[in-house]
Amino acid sequence: MKKFNWSFDIIMLIFIEISMLVSLVSSFIEHKSMLYIAETIAGILLALAPVIASSLFRFNLPKFLNAFYLLFIYGSVYLGTLLHFYSVPYWDKGLHLISGALLASFGFSLYGMIVPKHLREHMPAGFLVLYALSFAIFCGVCWEFYEFTCDGLFGMNLQRYASSAGKAFVGRAALMDTMGDLIADTIGAGLLCIYAYFNIKRSSRWLQGFYFHKSFRF
Repeated sequence: MKKFNWSFDIIMLIFIEISMLVSLVSSFIEHKSMLYIAETIAGILLALAPVIASSLFRFNLPKFLNAFYLLFIYGSVYLGTLLHFYSVPYWDKGLHLISGALLASFGFSLYGMIVPKHLREHMPAGFLVLYALSFAIFCGVCWEFYEFTCDGLFGMNLQRYASSAGKAFVGRAALMDTMGDLIADTIGAGLLCIYAYFNIKRSSRWLQGFYFHKSFRF
């Protein structure tokens, strides 16, 4: 029998699932709203989604990618939405730091899927981290496009361009949330890329920890 590997992302997943299950049980006991219950169930399923997908489609789950994903789900859904941590100053910016690292990690995973092995062996470390950083920033910009579109079409305030009273900010104040998010995305991705650069220089095999199973290459 194969010994179970208690890796960091698995321990994190168990902790997150227990936390959310406790919240789900307490929400029934305290007769909380159906919206709260639905958000808790969504958080449980979102945290489990990568593991379920890897089991169904038989591919390995990159541990770096899964760990950053779980951190983001825990911080945004459980702490942010259910426990109202979004009211904590700069909580959202901290999540953008994590999402920047998550997107850079996914950039490495995508690279392993679409680039043939014989070409990957000759890619310089500088090019790889520049690609991952650019990929993460591009995804961050696309997210801001999404928020801008929703604000314009549906009257939302995702980009925090207005106060809680609905009064629109002007000038630099209106840009602070969007630019702060993009800066945080860049810093998060940049820190991971710096860490990745020195590890790739030490051993090119280190990057294989981000790759999905080769049978799922495009």
